Amino acid sequence: MSKTALILYPSATAACGIGTWLEALSVALQEHGWDVTVGLARGAQFHDPARVEAFRPSLKTIRMDARTGTEEGRIQAIERAVLSIKPDVVIVNVLDSAFEAVRRLRYRGHEFRLVAANHGNLPVQAACLLQHRDVIDMAVCVSRLSYLAMAAQADGFIPERLKHIANAVAVPELQGRSAAQPFRVGYAGRLDGDKRSEDILPFFTALHHRCPDAQMWVAGKGESGDEMVRLAASYPDHFSYCGEMSRAQLDRDFYPALNVLVHFSPSEAWGYSIAEGMSHGVVPVTSAFRGIDTDGLVLEGSNALVFPVGDTTLAADMVAGLYQDRERLGRMAAAAATHIAGSFSLPVFGRSWSDALDQCLQMPALPLPARPASLDARGPASLPWPLWERCRKFLGMRVAHASAGEEWPHFKCSDPRLIQSMEQALNSEAVKGESVKSGK
Repeated sequence: MSKTALILYPSATAACGIGTWLEALSVALQEHGWDVTVGLARGAQFHDPARVEAFRPSLKTIRMDARTGTEEGRIQAIERAVLSIKPDVVIVNVLDSAFEAVRRLRYRGHEFRLVAANHGNLPVQAACLLQHRDVIDMAVCVSRLSYLAMAAQADGFIPERLKHIANAVAVPELQGRSAAQPFRVGYAGRLDGDKRSEDILPFFTALHHRCPDAQMWVAGKGESGDEMVRLAASYPDHFSYCGEMSRAQLDRDFYPALNVLVHFSPSEAWGYSIAEGMSHGVVPVTSAFRGIDTDGLVLEGSNALVFPVGDTTLAADMVAGLYQDRERLGRMAAAAATHIAGSFSLPVFGRSWSDALDQCLQMPALPLPARPASLDARGPASLPWPLWERCRKFLGMRVAHASAGEEWPHFKCSDPRLIQSMEQALNSEAVKGESVKSGK
């Protein structure tokens, strides 16, 4: 008998690392006998499931309609999706409203397990999961750094309910590059502040000064998109803005044309674009982001070069060095491709996740929650919020939001002590040392 999983996912961005992870996990779990549906958040302005469905057509989806824009609307949208699918396991990614929805469903007697994925190395994300451990049957960290930091919490998850499962990418058949091919540097990812996309302009300016013949290609979408358009217009022979690209487009047209991939983020947990580029024999020149030493993806000097976060001048110097030393570039490119093929394969990723979910189903169920206070909270005219939400829908009332993160909030934590504790743990030399000892 097939086991059923419902994976909850925001739909504000179609092309991102978590989206790639989602698609890989869906395929991998199906290969291990799981029936997988993706619950896509829907909002009035920023979250559009149709965009994800068009971008990732292999996914089987259900839409979670919260266009009223309220927290009550988001909670009820998740409840409806769970009741429709009747999953054995719900996997939540970044959507904070899921925790209250799960409390309500369990209070009403619906049985399923909740697995929360921690995709980053940010204190607030880990603190959020610790705050909601009363309803989380298992937490899975993509980053070993976050896993070790969460495991170090004296009042955190018991060991059986906390896992570390590294990401993985498909390994392409490498094609030899022509010696006459232009030297190209790429950037792939969100063009947002948390990825430091503002570093692209000073980096390209410095690189163009050092290597006038080099080209730079940028793939992604976000707040820096207009600046990328202007750069492409100003340097038509040396800078190309490709916009948002699917994984198939990246694999076919983008990564194979690159020699180097640059990455500027201050914090990353097993960066997908870095691994995707490496799988194609592209050498990463990356910032020393939080978590860089723990997951064993980037090996400085062997398959990648590393610069301090924000130091775009040094990044350009490093790329220029590879431009001038093609023999070294070739050695590092081969090492990058070999490392991905040997250490981060999709079959291992799929087995690890399927085994973790099976283990989660076999563990004792968490205690049933008390009646959630949100069911009795009062809104306008002293109406309970669930009833007031019906009125809002009937009247067509909607709350306007200024950003995707307001429309469907990401993981958040109301306990500053937990956030501080996780900040200290993530920066702890003991945690970092344990990762080094483990060989990761």
